[in-house]
Amino acid sequence: MKKIRSFIVIEISESVREKIADLQEELKEHKERISWTKPHNIHLTLKFLGDIEESKTKSIGESLRAAAKEFQPFNFWVKELGVFPNFRRPRVLWVGINNPGNELNNIHCKIEQQLNQLGFPEEKTRFNPHLTIGRVKSQVSDQFIERFKTAKFDGDEVEVEEIIFMESKLHPKGAIY
Repeated sequence: MKKIRSFIVIEISESVREKIADLQEELKEHKERISWTKPHNIHLTLKFLGDIEESKTKSIGESLRAAAKEFQPFNFWVKELGVFPNFRRPRVLWVGINNPGNELNNIHCKIEQQLNQLGFPEEKTRFNPHLTIGRVKSQVSDQFIERFKTAKFDGDEVEVEEIIFMESKLHPKGAIY
């Protein structure tokens, strides 16, 4: 049975991608060992499904449509910068999401419920919406951490009108969605 690597996402606007690309270029000046996410690949992941049987895509799509029907279009703001797990040993660099109406958490919970009925386990960790902009390959300098903490990032608003069931193909030069 053929398998596909898949996840559920919200795409971001081109203006947000451009602002993130500018931020990445500024941070690249530090010459740290960071694998930067290509701006055209940046998205908000609602749920990573991993390798699934291709035959399940139809039922997943139906479940996502059912979940999406319960929500109206909404907006969130792309704002602060942060890291996982912490600034002492950062592994993931991200741009944070501000969603005062809590729609992102609500839609995430609904998707979890719908997909749980199809046998997908619910996430064990708390949903923390973010946009991954880079993955740290080795310890970064204190100067880089300070620069990252103080970087000016003019956030932007993102309008959400759809959720996307996306396939990811891994290649040596990065993922293709």
